[in-house]
Amino acid sequence: MSMNDIKGLSLACNWTFGIAPVQPEEARLLGLLERIRRTGSIASAAREAGISYRNAWGMLARWEANFGHPLLIPARGLGTRLTPFAIRLLDLDAQIREMLAPQLAAAAEQMARGLAEAATPARAVPRIHASHDLALALLPARMAKQGQPVDLQFHGSLESLASFAEGRCEIAGFHCPEGAVGATLWQQYKPYLRPRQQVLIRLAKRTQGIMVAPGNPKKLRGIRDLTKPNVRFLNRQSGAGTRLLFDWLLRENGIAARTIAGYGDVELTHSAVAAMIASGHADAGLGVEAAARQFDLGFVPLLKEDYFLVTRRELLRQPALESLLALLKGNALRRAVRALPGYDPAGSGTEVPFSRD
Repeated sequence: MSMNDIKGLSLACNWTFGIAPVQPEEARLLGLLERIRRTGSIASAAREAGISYRNAWGMLARWEANFGHPLLIPARGLGTRLTPFAIRLLDLDAQIREMLAPQLAAAAEQMARGLAEAATPARAVPRIHASHDLALALLPARMAKQGQPVDLQFHGSLESLASFAEGRCEIAGFHCPEGAVGATLWQQYKPYLRPRQQVLIRLAKRTQGIMVAPGNPKKLRGIRDLTKPNVRFLNRQSGAGTRLLFDWLLRENGIAARTIAGYGDVELTHSAVAAMIASGHADAGLGVEAAARQFDLGFVPLLKEDYFLVTRRELLRQPALESLLALLKGNALRRAVRALPGYDPAGSGTEVPFSRD
């Protein structure tokens, strides 16, 4: 007999509740066969299993048809014995249960613990999805000291705003330059912003520019210099605010992306780009001044930009958001932000208009 003779055979894991849970028929069959092996009697096995003699025979007949093989050897005056097939079925079931018992016990404990945590009222932990920023990275440790943790995850500006719009976070962080470039990029952010339902909060102003190797050995002075044949550029991921800015600068200067060696090579944060330049894997990349100084790099400033946080207006009354705003407005954090090269924390924690002209 081959496996093809046993139609629809599979193993499944199911959870139960209570001391005497309702068992599927497969489990009842195995219990019945074990009792028959021990007692040598279908009638006795049926009584112990709490089913009628007729139902026991019906179950055995159905499963003999499923397996395509007899399970019992009837013998007059000698009781009922299991076939070698049925004995092997019971032995394999016992072996597999013993093998899986530790994993199932651990899984049951994990499930019970998870359900207990879900049932226990807990302090809400605000989720912040935001474009990478060194000032914003200061918040989690300071919030934790106040007994109000936050869950900060860095994504691109567009991805963070999309996450916020879809309800996957309570706060989104993004940045936008001043001037004409800012007005252009704001149009890409605008579909995610709802001025009547949301509030826009200033975090800081920061300086964006070209991060270069110490001493600027390639003599890079502006965007056009990135087309030099001996310059290896390192980009940011699609949807990152810095990538949006770089693409705008290329268009404004009439530069095709294909002329930038390394345009398709990306890292996910300012610090990661700076680290790659510091290690000699790239010559230049767009980023904030603080990241360049963090790795002792050279820096060619290009423009100023504002970093914003956006949240739903009704959340401002929650203790977590109240603590966050108080922290942003406090002198201690502003001093720490001001110590970051190229950062200005003036107005941090204050509400600002949504318009970007």
